[in-house]
Amino acid sequence: MSSSSSPAQTKRCQYCGAAMVLRVSKSDKNRGKPFWKCLTSYGATSCNGFEWVDVTSAEADQQPDTYDATRS
Repeated sequence: MSSSSSPAQTKRCQYCGAAMVLRVSKSDKNRGKPFWKCLTSYGATSCNGFEWVDVTSAEADQQPDTYDATRS
């Protein structure tokens, strides 16, 4: 990865390789905690790719509440 690309722009699902979107949890237990969700998780051929964001990383600090990794 080059120094000019951010993790959010290049995040791919570890299971299927599809783009992932950055979301923020709304559940009572994890309210406000950011996580990555695979875009194929919303279709019939779901891989259920999911990954919590390390909230101590710069990645979490630099992202809006919702980020679509498929858009540049």
